[in-house]
Amino acid sequence: MLGVFYFWVDAQTQDTPQQADFGLSIQPTDSVKPYPIKTFKQTGIASYYAKKFNGRRTASGERYSGRKLTAAHRTLPFGTLVRVANAKTGKWLVVRVNDRGPYSRKRIIDLSYEAARQLGLTKGAGLLKVKIRVVEWPSGYTPN
Repeated sequence: MLGVFYFWVDAQTQDTPQQADFGLSIQPTDSVKPYPIKTFKQTGIASYYAKKFNGRRTASGERYSGRKLTAAHRTLPFGTLVRVANAKTGKWLVVRVNDRGPYSRKRIIDLSYEAARQLGLTKGAGLLKVKIRVVEWPSGYTPN
C-alpha cells in the first residue's frame, strides 16, 4: 500500500503542496469533495394493481406478482429501491421499481397488492397519499 505524504513549504513563500521525491503530485485532502448522491423525493397519490395483472409481464420484462413488494413509476430506473410512506400514519416500506406507470397523471406510483395491503391502501377507495424517496439507485446508474 502506498502512503500519502505531505510536504509543506513555509506559508510566507508558498501555499501549495510540493512534488514528492518519488514523482507523484500531492493534493491536500480538504480539496477532495465527496461525490454528492442525488436524492429523489415526491409526494402524491398512490394506487395499486388490480388482480387481473397477476402473472402478466411488466415493462422490465419480469412477471408481475401481487405477493412481491414492487411498484410502477413513470421515470425512475428499473431496480430502484423506493421507500413509500403513508403520509397520514407514517407507516412505510421499501419497494423495487419494475414497471412503468401509473397512467393516471393524478397518481405518482402504482404499488403491488402486497405493498398496498401493508400500507393500508386496500381498504376504502384504493387511493392513498404517500411520500416516496429513493433509498438505493440500481447498480451502474449515476443520477444527474
